[in-house]
This record gives sequence, C-alpha cells and structure tokens, in this order.
Amino acid sequence: MAEIVLTNTGLAAFLDESPEFRDPGSRRAADAVLSLLALRGADRETGVPEPTPVLVRRLLVEDLPTFVCAAPEELAAYPAVLRALAGRFDGDRLDRVEGVIAEAAADFERAMGDPGNLTWPRWYAQLLRADGTDPDDPAAVRAWLARLDGPPVPDGARRADLMARTALADVLLAEALTRAYVRDAEAPPAAGPVLTDHDVAQGIGTVAAALLDRWTAAGLAEGLAGEYAHLAPGPDAFPHLVLADALLDEHLDYYGDPAEPLPPPEEAAASPDPEADADLLAAAVEALAEEGPYGGEAAHLLYTLYQRGCSAESVARRAAEFEDWPVDPSLEDAPVRVPPPASPGYTTPTAGELARLLGAPGINDTDRARLDRPAHELAAVVDRLAGTGLVFRRGDAFGLAPRGCSAVRYLLGVRGVAVPDAAATAAWDAPTLVAAAAGWPPAVAGRVIGEWLRAREAVPGDADEGSWTELLDAVGRVNAGTSEAAATRGLLAVLDLAAAPVGALRHALADPVSGARAEEALRARGEEADPGRVPASARALAVLDSLPGKKGPLESRRAAFDAAAGSWPGGSAALVAAMAAADPHETARVLGPLGISLP
Repeated sequence: MAEIVLTNTGLAAFLDESPEFRDPGSRRAADAVLSLLALRGADRETGVPEPTPVLVRRLLVEDLPTFVCAAPEELAAYPAVLRALAGRFDGDRLDRVEGVIAEAAADFERAMGDPGNLTWPRWYAQLLRADGTDPDDPAAVRAWLARLDGPPVPDGARRADLMARTALADVLLAEALTRAYVRDAEAPPAAGPVLTDHDVAQGIGTVAAALLDRWTAAGLAEGLAGEYAHLAPGPDAFPHLVLADALLDEHLDYYGDPAEPLPPPEEAAASPDPEADADLLAAAVEALAEEGPYGGEAAHLLYTLYQRGCSAESVARRAAEFEDWPVDPSLEDAPVRVPPPASPGYTTPTAGELARLLGAPGINDTDRARLDRPAHELAAVVDRLAGTGLVFRRGDAFGLAPRGCSAVRYLLGVRGVAVPDAAATAAWDAPTLVAAAAGWPPAVAGRVIGEWLRAREAVPGDADEGSWTELLDAVGRVNAGTSEAAATRGLLAVLDLAAAPVGALRHALADPVSGARAEEALRARGEEADPGRVPASARALAVLDSLPGKKGPLESRRAAFDAAAGSWPGGSAALVAAMAAADPHETARVLGPLGISLP
C-alpha cells in the first residue's frame, strides 16, 4: 500500500523550504499536518494548505489525536509545522493562527496522551516504539507483531474501548477522504486533486489504511487488517455490546446522563474474564427476549440489581411492581434477606411476608394467590439467568453473584456509564458524594456514606468532626433551589446522626436545611441545643419532609399537615409560606394535591 499517497498536498515544496522537518519524526508530522489540512478543505492556492484558526484547532485536538502516533519528543513538531505554514502569511491571519496554536497546545498534548483516544493502530504504534522497534521499517513492525501472544490493552482500558474508538476513527477518516474527493471533483482546484481516480478505485478503506501506516507505523494497519487481525478485534468479537447498549438505555431512563454515577457494589468483586461473563449474560438475555412473560425484562433486572449496589431483591416484590401493585415507596429498594440454600423450586411468600415486603398490611391469601402466577413466571426468568452462574436465586431472594456484579459493571463501563468502585467513592469530596448519593436507593446511599466517613477517619489530620461538618453542609447546599433538593435532603434520613460528633451537630444547628435535625439529634443524646440558633427554614423543611410522600394517602397527609400547622407560630398560612420559601418545588408537589395554594 506504500504507493498510495495523497497528491498535491505541497509536502515536497514545504520540506524543500523547511529542511528542519526532514528527520523521520518531523517528516511524519509534516505529512500528517499537510494531508489532514488538505482533506479538511484548506485553501491550497499557494501550493500548500493554508491553516485557518478553525482548521488548526480541529487538527490539534481532534484529528491528530485520532489518526497519528508520535513519541513524546516528537509532539512539538506538529505545532511547529503549523507555525511554519502560518509564517507564509502575514498580518491578522498570522496572528490569529498563531494565537490558536498557542491556546490549543496544552489540549493537543493532553489529547495525544489520553488513553481514551487510543485506537488499535495508535496503541500498537506506541507499544512498538517503547520496545525500540523502528516505526519506519515495515519488516521490523511485522516481526514485532508476530511476537505478540494476544491483544494487550492499556491500564484501565478495555478491548472494546479500543475497538469502538478504532471503528469511529475508520469512519471519520473514510468520510474525510470521500468528501475531499467529491469536493475536488465538483470544483477542481488549481493545485490539483488530493486524491486521484486511481487511488479511489482501490477503495477508500485501502487509502485510509495506507495513510494510517504513514502516520503510525509502516505496515501496521495492513498487518492488523490481515495476518494479525486477531490482535485488533472488531465489533464481531463483542456480541455482548448489544446488552451493554440495553443497560445504557436503562441508565439513561433512570438518570438521563451516563456521567451520573452508580453506587459501588456492596462487595468488591473481580472476574478473571469479564468479557466472557458478559457474553454469557448477553446470550441468556437474548434468548429470554424471544420467550414468554417477563423475558424482555431481563436487562432491566440486571441493571436494577447493580443500581442497588448489587444487593439482593425479592422476586415477589418485583413481580408485584410489574403487575402495578402499590408498594410502599420506602420499601421499593429495601434490601432483602438471603436465606440459606434450600429447594430450588420457587414458592410465593406467605400473605404476611408479602405484606411486610410491600408495606401493605391488608394483603391476604386471596391476594397472594393472584400474585402466585406472575411471581413464578418472574422466578423462571431469574432461574434462566442463574443458569449462567452470574445470577443467583435462593427462595424469594435473587441477585447478582460476585462475578455477575463484575460483568454488569464491565458492560455499563464499556458504554461510558460512571461505575466507581468503593475506593473511588471514598476519595470523593463531600459535595460530590452527596450529589451522587441523592439519586441512589436509600439503603445503598447510607452504606456508601458510612464507608466514606470511615475512610475519612483513617486519614491523618482529618477529624471526624470535620468530615461530618462537610457532609451536613453539603446536604444543605447541593441541589439547593432545584427540584432535586428534596431528594438530597432525604440523605438526612439515612445518616446515623446518633454517631455524629457533638461539635458537628452544634455547628449544623444554624444550617437552614439540617438545623432542626441536628437539634433533634442533640436532644436525643441528652445534649443541650439552643433552639434560637435553628432557622425557621430548617424547621419548615423538617415538617415538609415528614409529611406522607408521593404515594401516601392524601387523608393522612392532610392530617399530618394540620397537626403541624396547629403548633406553628402564625398557623397554616405561616407554615406554608415558610415551606414555600425554603423549597417551592417540594412544597407544591406535596401540598398541591391537598388544594393548598402557595403564596
């Protein structure tokens, strides 16, 4: 493929005028810069592509980090080539281009070193350079490839990451080549076309591979597409990515943003081969999707189990939710006890146990009989997933086995969902922790916050009192004034305030959100608490958050409000005004159904 080249990029003329770029690394930089500028439509009327501010920034932070490999000592050559090109012009154009080069220099170096930008060719070119292989010697490159046993990956990366980035890079380069050819055909430039008909006749993919060989290592792209294709697996090697996409969709339904983190698993787990485990799960989910009731919910079940911190769930409770039975909101994500191994057959819990699981005291044997069929059907789906060894069911409890938790974490991570481990969440600052935990199931949020506090206890110079003070401050400030403020305040209910240092609670008395809770915690421990320090907003929020919530009966909500208003200075109107001032979103949601208007 070496004979396939871009023509009329002005490379020969540029090197004649700039002999300082004739060494191999600098020549590669000049070739890549001029070629990519030409492909992106730069004006070549003077014989070389003219760098514009827009093209320069795109080249430095997008194109070069996608298509080119350069040793650290070679990086400076790329902006140097751009400066040399810009020097052919004068006045305002020169100043603007040089300004962009200077502004983008740090972003360029960062992008070139970012593992998230690696493709298979860029990664292998980087490795072979580190091994001392000459990137300009195709025979040496092929010999180096032949010595590899399998595809190594960068620390913290996944094979699927490199595959996806490579596939995207291939599409981007093919699009750039195609557009350049069409553009030159429709409006032939005086400098001549950058692609000849002969080049295009051999295939855009062939041209792209030839360019990558020139910009990474000679013969590398050709080898990875041929004899050594096993070292650069493509999409067909990752059938589990279909399941990964389904899990991403679930996450977007829950949180709307892949950057919103999920809680770390309850127990650290690692699979020796998460890709193989992911393939097992994907095959089971695909088979279930074509079968009977609840089969299409398999991906949803896997996601919700991970979202619970990999804690166990109840088959009957989940079946009841699927059948639109009312479930107490405080119990929707509550952990369930995992019994010891017993008969593999499924038995629907007794009416009394169902009442406890669902928070519905009126459930009787007739209700249990109505739930029996859906519960058995869902148990059958769980048992099919359990056949992989990555999911378990014991009695009514089911969940992810440690390897299954690791596999789902891999699947979510490979599609960009934030899946921190316990070490990562322990290192967060208080606002980051509170912002994330506000969207987690309460039991999981309480566990992770407790782990965060214990980790901070082990940090020299970081006293318990300081950690608690930061935490309580963050609960009051994160999401303040937004519709998410109430969920954030909900964390106060999962904090073990009885364990909080007295000093932190006294500091929190004046907090406009947590002050009333701090006062209550102090008095419960027999400590003095000055009621005059507690803001009215904190007392109003404590009342608001104690009212029956989104699925509570309106009668009990009204009765609770009236009881609180009876002891509030100024009565119900004053209480509503204080609530609305402290959190208008939650006040409207909770009091609106009662017919109470906000001021």
